[in-house]
Amino acid sequence: MRRGELDTFFNPRSIAVVGVSRHPDKIGRVIYDRLLSSRRQGVLRAEVYPVNPELSELYGHRVFSSLSEINQEVDLVVIAVPSSLVPQTVLEAGEKGVKAAIVVSGGFSEVGNDQLTESLRRAIKQSGVRVLGPNTVGVMDAYTGVNTFFTREVKAFSDGRNAQSFIFPGRGSISIVSQSGALAHYILDTLGERGAGIRAVACVGNQIDVSIPELLSYFANDALTSVVAVYVEGVGNGRELLNRFLELRRNGKQVVVLKAGRTLAGKRTAYTHTASMVGEWETHIGAFKQAGAIVVDNVKELAEVSLALSLQKPPRGRRLAILTNAGGFSVIASDLAQASGLEVIQLPEDSVEKMERLKGEGRIPPVAVTTNPVDLSGSADSAAFEEAYKIVSESGVFDMHLLMPFHVPPMMDERVVSKLAEVARASGATVVGCDTGDTEWSVTMRTLMVKNGIPAYKDMEDAIRVLTLISDVFTPSRESFPVYEARSSEALEPIVREDLLELVSKHGIQAAREEIVFTEDEAVEAAERIGYPVVMKIASEKIVHKTDVGGVQLGITDRAQVLRAFNKLTSIAEKLGVRERGVVVQETAQGVELILGSKIDETFGPTVTIGIGGVLTEVIRDFITLVSPVQEDEADYMLNRLRLSKLLDGFRGYPPVDREALRKTIVNFSEILVENPSIAQLEINPLMAYGERIVAVDIRGWRHRP
Repeated sequence: MRRGELDTFFNPRSIAVVGVSRHPDKIGRVIYDRLLSSRRQGVLRAEVYPVNPELSELYGHRVFSSLSEINQEVDLVVIAVPSSLVPQTVLEAGEKGVKAAIVVSGGFSEVGNDQLTESLRRAIKQSGVRVLGPNTVGVMDAYTGVNTFFTREVKAFSDGRNAQSFIFPGRGSISIVSQSGALAHYILDTLGERGAGIRAVACVGNQIDVSIPELLSYFANDALTSVVAVYVEGVGNGRELLNRFLELRRNGKQVVVLKAGRTLAGKRTAYTHTASMVGEWETHIGAFKQAGAIVVDNVKELAEVSLALSLQKPPRGRRLAILTNAGGFSVIASDLAQASGLEVIQLPEDSVEKMERLKGEGRIPPVAVTTNPVDLSGSADSAAFEEAYKIVSESGVFDMHLLMPFHVPPMMDERVVSKLAEVARASGATVVGCDTGDTEWSVTMRTLMVKNGIPAYKDMEDAIRVLTLISDVFTPSRESFPVYEARSSEALEPIVREDLLELVSKHGIQAAREEIVFTEDEAVEAAERIGYPVVMKIASEKIVHKTDVGGVQLGITDRAQVLRAFNKLTSIAEKLGVRERGVVVQETAQGVELILGSKIDETFGPTVTIGIGGVLTEVIRDFITLVSPVQEDEADYMLNRLRLSKLLDGFRGYPPVDREALRKTIVNFSEILVENPSIAQLEINPLMAYGERIVAVDIRGWRHRP
């Protein structure tokens, strides 16, 4: 969809609301009332036409019996009628020349009414009208005044008392794209309570026509948007979504994503460790991060991180300064930050000396702790906080500042916020604030911080979590994710060992030296050629996990052990009916055990996984999955995000792993499934990394049957 078409949803010249009711609490009436209110306030400039065949007048305005009765052009139609009437209403809109429609009505596929959904789909195609929904709250544009959300700002209790029901945020730079209207409401309410603003909101509902990727592309080219918050449940064309994330990042926007469905199980049969441990959730998260998005775990984080990025840029690094007037909070904040991977480094000596001089001059309390965290104590006033913060800021060694000027001590007042904000703006660092509690003072302090460009949080844990998330943003260098044509066959067969060795060799991956033998003499000769110690294993590719059946013998150091191992393995193979494939005699490779796997994901196509390997790989579960093929910077990102990545730097006498060689191995491996669409799963486990030598020890793979 071209930007001009989508623009009709946010900036129409005229709007018709079909389904305006005489009852003030009916959805169509609430939407109409809100649009009229927007016009009265001078925000909405579009003409608004009510439509209902059972009404003739409302508020002194004519109510039209149908769209065709409206004499003027209509750009946007909001449809809030019984679901059975929606397809016909869309057809009427097409006859009227309407460009876009928001279908608020529910009762389609979300309740199992697929037949009505197909009827609506046909109406959309026949009419040429672009439809948002159905089953959606629609859009909200803080700048044009278009607002189809049917939430009352003030609502009466059953006893007649009125109370605030919702806080609409003002103008800002956060755009929200969501599959859930309720979730969008939560974000809006949270931002409104903070005094923060939004650019616009679009809820796709059942996403029958206008899709999330289309809306993301719209906001990617929107000058008023700096951050896009995305809530997504189901993903159709995964690579299209990733390409829209890339478009947003290329255009200087930040993307924050919450994906529902963490517990959904993959449908494919798992023949490899990779396929069994890497589910839909892990693949989605890795792919989103690969495209430059920040992935959050819950709705609260979606709002909190979006707020931070609308006011501050992501930090340059992970070095954090903490400044407060509460000693207990300073200690806890430091512990939390370091546990989250942030670096609470010390102030430089010259900065500490400056702090000590301020003590001597009586400009900060004599009991202040002048390291990091900087604890000014409860006797500090606003001026002392400002003086100390200048020294911290001017040190230039910190990427992030956490400011916690708690209002509780008598000497502290709200004027500290504007003073700190001025220093923060000149610092070049990413700055967030915190003041705990729900009192009027607490809320006021946080609101003032936000108004002064400092995202503020009630809980210190939230502030540190936000800093942790925004300090881990991957900046993509790729232009796009190539489209992949998936194979439909689910019937798989194992790939024979000889073909696997040839396949990885063709892609520049070295395999451990090995020979397949069928007799005792061949086994001994092979072991002597390869050099002791050797490993022996059943050769058949039909045995997926050979260790589980005793099909692997390690640490074989002489002829006698070779003979015993050969006879044991052939006996097991015979019982399993696979003796004809022989026995593998292989060199003993040493190093860090990794797993390098690839599989076809139903949403994203070929993916690649790197992690800590060996027989305990599914227990350790230290891995990361990205979409294939990966680039070298993405391979480097994968290695750095492993929890046990320090193993690659050398330990217990092992030399540091050649990361460049390992990156190239990952890149080369990630290309195999892309270039060979008949392969469904492929895995090297273990991949042994020892200094410059990266060796594939055990390879297994499954392909689609012809």
